[in-house]
Amino acid sequence: MKTVFFWHSRLQGLINWIIGLALMLLLTVILLQTFFRYVVFYSLPWSEELSRYLFVVMILLGVNIGITRDNFVRIDLIDNFLPGFLKPAMEISRELIALAVSCFFVYSTIPLMRIGRFQRSPAMQITMDVMYGILCLGFSLAVLSLVLRLLARFAAGRPRERETQ
Repeated sequence: MKTVFFWHSRLQGLINWIIGLALMLLLTVILLQTFFRYVVFYSLPWSEELSRYLFVVMILLGVNIGITRDNFVRIDLIDNFLPGFLKPAMEISRELIALAVSCFFVYSTIPLMRIGRFQRSPAMQITMDVMYGILCLGFSLAVLSLVLRLLARFAAGRPRERETQ
């Protein structure tokens, strides 16, 4: 089990690096578009599309990081209102709901990837199965992180409280 968590943490490091690279590329593309539009008076036709795709990559890979770091959406009023013995049950229910939603999205992206082979993006002319594949990858990584998170909870013998950051 420790080996799985070790490789998962290594994968998280790689994903962090990819997100940083995507952010640097996004900033470069926006800077180039600004330069070309206001200095050269020519707009790059592919910059908006590439920026959008890089943003999607950052968000979908970042979901995985957020799950690993326990950054779930919470309503503090509900969490503070619950008695201590119900808080772990609320945490587990959040994770199970997130797991169900992520599994649904993984399942939903598979037909989109099949259809995307026949569709090209307007400006860059890449097949859309690449973008739908990124959707599938992002939610698959979220499923992996949620399953490992739940396994870690139950392997410890008791649900653990949320770590404060």
